[in-house]
Amino acid sequence: MKKKICILKWVIDTSGGGEKVAISLANELAKKEEYEVHLIGITSEAEAPFFEVSDKVIYTNFIYQKPRPKIYRYFWTAVRKLRKYIKNHDIDLVLAVGITTNIIALVGTLGTKAKLVVSEHTSIQMDNDYKPSAARRLLGAKFADCVVTLTQEERRQYIKKYHLPDDKVICIPNWMDSLASEATYDLSSKRLITVGRFAPEKGYDLLAQVAKQVLPKYPDWQWDIYGTGSLTIKSALENALVDAGVEHQVNLRGAVLGTENIYPGHSIYVLPSRFEGFGLVLLEAKQYGLPVVGFNCPTGPADIVIDGVNGYLVTPYDIDDMSDKISLLIEQESKRRDFSDRAMLDTEKFQKDTIMNQWNHLIHRLCP
Repeated sequence: MKKKICILKWVIDTSGGGEKVAISLANELAKKEEYEVHLIGITSEAEAPFFEVSDKVIYTNFIYQKPRPKIYRYFWTAVRKLRKYIKNHDIDLVLAVGITTNIIALVGTLGTKAKLVVSEHTSIQMDNDYKPSAARRLLGAKFADCVVTLTQEERRQYIKKYHLPDDKVICIPNWMDSLASEATYDLSSKRLITVGRFAPEKGYDLLAQVAKQVLPKYPDWQWDIYGTGSLTIKSALENALVDAGVEHQVNLRGAVLGTENIYPGHSIYVLPSRFEGFGLVLLEAKQYGLPVVGFNCPTGPADIVIDGVNGYLVTPYDIDDMSDKISLLIEQESKRRDFSDRAMLDTEKFQKDTIMNQWNHLIHRLCP
């Protein structure tokens, strides 16, 4: 009999890292005959997910509405729909991706046979500034059957903060997708790149300060930014760039599907984040041979980038040092080439087969 797995995400139709990971995991699990995989978005503004969903995955969206509703307005509607779905489809395991869905998944699985796994994609640091996040994370940590983190550091923090047994929290990082063709690094490129949604934790206000220091020195360089999100943060970034007089050197590219349409033709990846759940964009940048300059923020960059070997990890949130490191790479072509040549060092742990073996082991442990 097939094990029936439901992957639950509050939003599934945008271009964020969490959405990509949820869909990718659903697609991979559905390749195995022993699983029946369901993918559920709680609320959507679009008729279909941004990333492609396999025809082997059963996809459902509970609430379709523009603008996207706040969680508290549709909480009980989402819970009722989830409980009904779990019972009607005889779901064995619910995987809640991201802390927004924790409370919905917890209440929705009560009284059912379904095991609950919460997979966290944001850092615990986020809870310091946003109390609802802290509450959802606490509930997930205490009452789910298992917590999955993306880094070992985050796992240690969970165990310590919530006094959890070691075997309740496991680390399963994101994987690196195989590229359709071999990536080549363009040493002659004069383009910086940053990829990430417009959200407070992504540090776009810090990016503007770095751009103000770096770009005027190199008028033939451009900085491409890919992503969507908060219009308020986007507008603030645009205004800051205008005030700095560098708006003509920064290009907001929006959401673009396919890493092959984003990373090629760039020279340096810049990560200005205040914190990361993991930093999937860093893996993607490394695949295309891009040297990285990023804040060594909690948690993730230090697991992916080897400081001084294939990138620079800067003390958070040292604008001057980040600007200096970017300038150094701009001016030293040989350093960029060396970093690019070593971009894929220490990436074996992020291979898809390795990661999928960990997921399969967890599913069989909870649903023998």
